[in-house]
Formats: sequence, structure tokens, C-alpha cells
Amino acid sequence: MRGPAVAVILVAAMAVAGCASSGKGHHEGTILVAVPWTNAVPPQLARRAPVATRCRASQLRLPDQVRFVPRLSGGIALVTLRNAGPRVCRLTGRPRVRFVHEGGPAQVQTNAPPTPSTFPEVPYPASSLLALRPGEYGAVTVTWDNWCDPTHGKQRKPPSAIRVTLPDRGGSLDTDYNAVPQCIDPAQPSTIGVSVFQPSLIPAGRPWTDAFLRASIPDRPLHARRGGVLRFTVVLHNLSKTPARFTHCPAYAQQLVPAGRLEVRLLNCVAAHPIAGGASMAFAMRVNVPRDAPLGHNGLFWMLDPFGQRGPELNARVDIRSG
Repeated sequence: MRGPAVAVILVAAMAVAGCASSGKGHHEGTILVAVPWTNAVPPQLARRAPVATRCRASQLRLPDQVRFVPRLSGGIALVTLRNAGPRVCRLTGRPRVRFVHEGGPAQVQTNAPPTPSTFPEVPYPASSLLALRPGEYGAVTVTWDNWCDPTHGKQRKPPSAIRVTLPDRGGSLDTDYNAVPQCIDPAQPSTIGVSVFQPSLIPAGRPWTDAFLRASIPDRPLHARRGGVLRFTVVLHNLSKTPARFTHCPAYAQQLVPAGRLEVRLLNCVAAHPIAGGASMAFAMRVNVPRDAPLGHNGLFWMLDPFGQRGPELNARVDIRSG
């Protein structure tokens, strides 16, 4: 997972590479008039109206095995729950999580933060949990630390299953898991951290085009002010013979790091025309600049079609000044 340290490294790399732009893009000595920016968002991110019916365990499905990965001296897992029923339901609150075991160590549940997404991952909106559709997923983050043998001198016996119990007497689900944490302190209980339910990531689908595209940002480095809007241009170059047609309008993801939030928009496909093989087209872009963005060098991540082809992807240095 990319964290703050990686973001700092990438920003530093972009500062070395160095490279504000108007609404025009330059390509091989020509000036391309950019397709205007639009604030349209993909339908996957549309806000949903909440439903009153809560999800029940009988209509949800856990994965066949919950997979923990190492975290400090224990493990962490993102546990998904699929709505396998025929109706939309509401999946909110914080579940209870325990490990099924007879006579094992005491178990204590604590609150854990949700697992954050990392660029270019795009989660469903928070309102998706208020109206979880059939076939869709919610998720919960689970941490697990310190599993000790309550009987001194005997080999530890692992639990038989992990059990997730929904709030408001919604029932329980059991499933398998892949690993047991170390015994750190036999005098302490086993600790299970559990987050509130969180939206799942939007799954990848079909690419929007068969054409092979490259992207560039002219006139770098970019410049913006704290609390303002960064305006720049992305030029898409079609390196194949296949025209890139906008019958299926792609989304793009962008983020100003380290302080900005992920923003996902649709290209202005209504104002665009097919990009013939060997041709290029420029698109005007905007990104919100946080008021607490660091002064000086920042980084811009940008990716086309995060729900399908996941590319092309690029980054650029952004010099931030005070507002």
C-alpha cells in the first residue's frame, strides 16, 4: 500500500524531473484547443437514497477465507460482505468479531479505523452502504493480536472460524481464515480491532477503448495557490491505428499529494470527437488545492479509466504558493 512516505518520495522525484498550463496543449509544434472541463461524476459515484431495511446475515456472504496480512506483531484483514439477497439493504454500524474457540484465551474487541484506499483505487460513495444493492459488497477492517495458549506448556490450538455478528441482532456469519498471530503476552487477552462498515472498492470492468493511448501534461511544472483551483491540460495521444471513440465515456482519477483528496470525474465526451490513429486531443482539467497544502513542491497523480483499462497514468510537479 502506498503511504505518506511513498507520496513524499514520488513528490521528490517529480521535483527533480520538474516539468501551469492554460487551456491549450502543445503537440509536435501545434497548439491544441482543449476540450472544456466538466464536473460530471461517474454513475458509480452517484449519491444514493437510504433504505430502511437493514441487511441480515441470511442475505450476506463472507469470502471462503479471510486473509490476514502481517501488521506489527499481529495481522490485519479487509473482510468483504456481499449482498447475496434479492433486495437492497442498509449495512451500517460496527459489527462484533470473535474467533470461535472452546476454552481459548479471553477476547477483547477494540475500535479500529477503516482501511484507506490508495491511488488509483476508487471506493463506492459512503451512501452506498445506506442502499447496498444485490451483488454489491461492503467491508470491515479487522486487526488481530496476541493469541496465547491458556494452558501453560501445551501447543496453541487455533480457533475453528472467524465469526462476524451484525449490529441490531442482525445475525452472525462464520468463515475460515488463513493465519494466527503470535503469542506476545500470555497474561493479556487476544485483541481484535474492528472498524465500522466501509464501502468496498469499485471493481474493474471493460476498457473504454481498444486504442493505445499515451498521456502528457504540457508546460510543467504546474503552479497553484493554497485554497484555489489548479488548472492544467492533459493531452491524449493515440499511438495506434485504432480510433479512440467516446461512445463509452471514460472517467479519470486525480489527486494532489500529500494533502489533496481523490477526485474522480468524467471526460467531457459530448464535446470530444474520436481521436484518430496518430492524432492527439487536449482536455482541460481542474483540481482543488487544499488550504493546508504544503508550500513549494507537491505532486499530481492522474489516471484515465480507473474502472477499466487503468491507464494511461502520469504525474507532475506542482508548485504551491500561499493564497
